[in-house]
Amino acid sequence: MNKYNNLKFLKRTKARVSHKRDKCEKIINPGDFYYAETLKDKFLHTLYNKKFCESCYKKYKNNLLDY
Repeated sequence: MNKYNNLKFLKRTKARVSHKRDKCEKIINPGDFYYAETLKDKFLHTLYNKKFCESCYKKYKNNLLDY
């Protein structure tokens, strides 16, 4: 449990470079959409944001934040 868990949300983003998905470990290609873990406060930053594909998001929704 992190003290910033209540500030996290998933933001839909278009990939500019390839990424490895955190849940299913496949590759997100440039031009694909994915959901990145971000914080609501613009002054707080995280080093290792998790990235999830659209199919995982459709399946698990915001439960991915607990992953």
